[in-house]
Amino acid sequence: MNQQKIGEFLKHLRNDKGLTQEQLAEHFYVSSRTVSRWETGRNMPDVEMLIELADFYDVEIHEIIDGERKSENMDNENKDTIKKVAEYSNKLLIKKIVKGAIEGILVFIVVYLILNI
Repeated sequence: MNQQKIGEFLKHLRNDKGLTQEQLAEHFYVSSRTVSRWETGRNMPDVEMLIELADFYDVEIHEIIDGERKSENMDNENKDTIKKVAEYSNKLLIKKIVKGAIEGILVFIVVYLILNI
């Protein structure tokens, strides 16, 4: 975990919202010195504050901890992977259903032949 990178990311998020350190500090009921320490990487927000910051900035907690936003490209890659897994899963399910149906038909034929002998 790179505290300096996290601090730079927090500063970037604050700047994107057009807030000063003082305004952010007032919003979260902390001192501007605390915000400054977060943004320089000297201190880290506690877990509860990380949750509040993530909600406030509309990011995931892991993005704050990683010190960067997850890329949209990564989102699209994840979606493509999930689609491929779902398609593969559906193919396997269809194969199982077909196999089960064939086995059922064979059992029916065997039973029918035995009973009609």
